[in-house]
Formats: sequence, C-alpha cells, structure tokens
Amino acid sequence: MMTRQPGRQEYEQRKKWEKEDRREHFRLAAGMMDFLGVVLGVIVILVLLALIFSLVSWLAQDVSSTFSILRTRFQ
Repeated sequence: MMTRQPGRQEYEQRKKWEKEDRREHFRLAAGMMDFLGVVLGVIVILVLLALIFSLVSWLAQDVSSTFSILRTRFQ
C-alpha cells in the first residue's frame, strides 16, 4: 500500500477547499438572482395592477360618456 506524500495531501486539501469555496460563491450568486427575480416580479405585478386600474377607470368614464350621449339623443 502506497502512502501519500505530505505535499500531495496539502494539494488535495487545498483543491477541496477551493472547490467548496467556488460552490459557496455559486450558491450566493444563485440566492441573489432569486432575490432579484422576486423583486423584479413584484415590480412587474405592481405595474400591471396600475395598468388594470387605469383601464377600468377609462372604461367606466367611456361607458358613462356613451350613455350620456345616448340619453341626450333620445330626449
């Protein structure tokens, strides 16, 4: 059975730490992307809600003015 050299063990340990460090960096980046995705999603939802309320308001005004015009024509 062959024994490993101390330099080889240190090299393998350093490579293992570097691999874990890279994995942790990717995990952090993935977490930040998830967070930014949620924030962007909330912003998009708020903009769409504003557009829907604007559309409903415009529609209510349009229906009101249409009935007003029809009422004046039939009087």
